[in-house]
Amino acid sequence: MPSDHELTQSIALEPRLRTALVVAVLLAIVPPLTYAMVSLGYLGAHAAFVAELQAGRLSKYIYTHEKMWRYQKVRLAEILELDDAQLSVTGLSIYDADGKQVLAVGLRPGTLSLTRRAPLVSAGRQVGWTDVSLPLTHLALEVLTLSILSTLFGISAYFARARPLHSLNRAITQLEDFSHDLKTRTAQLYEAQSLGRIGDWSYGFGDRTLWWSDEIYRLLGYDRASFVPRYTAVMAIYAEDGAEQLIQSQKQARKTGAVSTVDLKVRRGDGTIGQFAITTKTRYDDTGKATGIYGTIQDITDRKEAEAQLEQLAYHDPLTGLANRALFQRHLDDMIGRCARSGSGGALLLLDLDRFKDVNDTMGHTIGDALLVKIAHLLARTLGHDHFIARLGGDEFAIVVECGAGGPDVESIAASVLESISGTVFLEQVEIAIGTSIGIARVLEHGAGVTELLRNADLALYRAKEEGRGRSVMFEPGMDDAVQQKVAFANELRTALHEDAGLSLHYQPQIDLASGRVTGFEALIRWTHPTLGNIPPSVFIPIAESSHLICDIGSWVLRHAVVQAKAWLDAGAPPREMAVNISVAQLWSTDLVNDVGRVLAETGYPPELLCLELTESLLVDQEETRVRSVLKALKQHGVVLALDDFGTGFSSLGYLTQLPFDKLKIDRIFIDGVTASGRRTELLRGIIGLGRGLGMTTVAEGAETPEEVELLRELGCDVVQGFVYARPSPAPEALTFALRQDAAALSAPQTAPSQPVSPRRAHG
Repeated sequence: MPSDHELTQSIALEPRLRTALVVAVLLAIVPPLTYAMVSLGYLGAHAAFVAELQAGRLSKYIYTHEKMWRYQKVRLAEILELDDAQLSVTGLSIYDADGKQVLAVGLRPGTLSLTRRAPLVSAGRQVGWTDVSLPLTHLALEVLTLSILSTLFGISAYFARARPLHSLNRAITQLEDFSHDLKTRTAQLYEAQSLGRIGDWSYGFGDRTLWWSDEIYRLLGYDRASFVPRYTAVMAIYAEDGAEQLIQSQKQARKTGAVSTVDLKVRRGDGTIGQFAITTKTRYDDTGKATGIYGTIQDITDRKEAEAQLEQLAYHDPLTGLANRALFQRHLDDMIGRCARSGSGGALLLLDLDRFKDVNDTMGHTIGDALLVKIAHLLARTLGHDHFIARLGGDEFAIVVECGAGGPDVESIAASVLESISGTVFLEQVEIAIGTSIGIARVLEHGAGVTELLRNADLALYRAKEEGRGRSVMFEPGMDDAVQQKVAFANELRTALHEDAGLSLHYQPQIDLASGRVTGFEALIRWTHPTLGNIPPSVFIPIAESSHLICDIGSWVLRHAVVQAKAWLDAGAPPREMAVNISVAQLWSTDLVNDVGRVLAETGYPPELLCLELTESLLVDQEETRVRSVLKALKQHGVVLALDDFGTGFSSLGYLTQLPFDKLKIDRIFIDGVTASGRRTELLRGIIGLGRGLGMTTVAEGAETPEEVELLRELGCDVVQGFVYARPSPAPEALTFALRQDAAALSAPQTAPSQPVSPRRAHG
């Protein structure tokens, strides 16, 4: 049992021991806890600062690239401007509004980390956020180490009450090192702002002045000593209505709590005007009350000037230098408004180059582009500066004509344009035939809006091309109905092709004048409309050409004609040639050589019995080298080639000696009335002699009387085709005629037909 002295001493020591214990506990807890709180506060502030700074930079970029920023990872990484030292201790991630990670750079901090987030805002709405993460592993190890040391120190102090300040001094030293590191990194951030030409500012509600960073003074060219950034003085430096725009942006930032950005013109210290992007964000106190605003200002003058240049380029065609469609529509709309207000006249001319696609296909896009540039020069030279010229795209041009109250003489203007764009031009030592068609619509009279005026001018252009190209046509109200009817016809013809319904082939026999026998047939397409009955080829073939169905029709005729000819052979009929017409479009817009080879291979039809008839126009419109290569490839299949409608075009006779034609088909215009005209007879004699002299079989089309047949025989023509023998008829009737004609030829091989058909002008 302790004595009273010992008890008193114990009681006296107890407060000291408790004090020592409290001191030891405080020494063990307070330093690591303080260190942890200070470090966490620093790291949190640092992470928040970096997050807001990077979010501000990214928001400016997103503002100008809102649609594509998610896919421009390299550019986003460049904007972040984090060096290797920062990347080794910082993890930064960018997310879009759906929470999908767009980009992640730097260190992956792991589970034990500190993250601060800042929103990405474009045009007042949040489009994503950025997370800045710092690892806490190192701090945790430091705190743990400091805790162990503090505990040992506390134990030592408790027992020995010695060296109590050593660990605390070391902790303070570490805090000082941390503070130095914070200053260093802050300096790096300021350097990054300088490189990005970004300054930061802040303003407390109720203050008389704003706080500007040194970078803002440098960007704006104001001296800190002479210019005090009072609110009224700062608002006065914004040009035009910039101050009002900034106020609205700041209101938006306060309303939404997000970053608001606006581009403004700012008057610099030297009086020049620059363009700057200004961001604003609201600052709140611990209670959530708004205490002020802060943000950044970035010099974007160079970018804005580049955008202005791009906008200028956006309104002109880069190839020809003419106005493009966007500027054309704006100019036409303005002109319509002026005409409506003043009562003056105006007109729109739409131009479409004739056979431009053939130039591109046969000579290449380089020559095609050169031709477009040449056309632009011709238009500018013809019209001068009196009228507005634009290239709408491809080979389409437009002319906006504006005159006084009397109205423009658009017909004479159109005639001048047609005259200038006609004939031939030389491009890179290549001779090219040029021409154009023009559709005209008068302002207000034919349309009071851009869309209506364009549509009606286009309808007139359609009519000009339909009537033979190389001409101008003024819009008429009935054109729309006519075009709609033709469009309906084209759709029904397309359906007939796809469903193989309503189309059929008739066959017109070709008779050898020496033997009187049928040596072949020409296949001619017919269309039986479901409600209108038989539609003449003269009606539906032009529709097929204008609606780009002519190639499909040509392929259909080729296949069905060969299939029918092969069926006749298989049935035991004598071998006869099958002639099929090939259109120019079919020759250049399809793989005709492979199509012919495929049909022959699939049907087994002898190629020497297939005659492909090509019109003389292809020699005028196309480039000789390509014509030669295509015809040579067709001849390699073993087929017969005939030059159809000879004498109606403008091709050189040199083609006949250079190209591998086997037959010369004489057009019916040389047969009609030949028996009553000596000059016609001599002309026909010359054509037949030309063909025979070149070793070609001559075929006369359109013979309608026995006298014409007899004259053709006397002139040495080889084959006759015409109503005098037979009209085009379905396959069974055509074969019956051929058998009857062959039988008659055996008894009287050199006589004219015994039962000629009444002459008709129509020709299948």
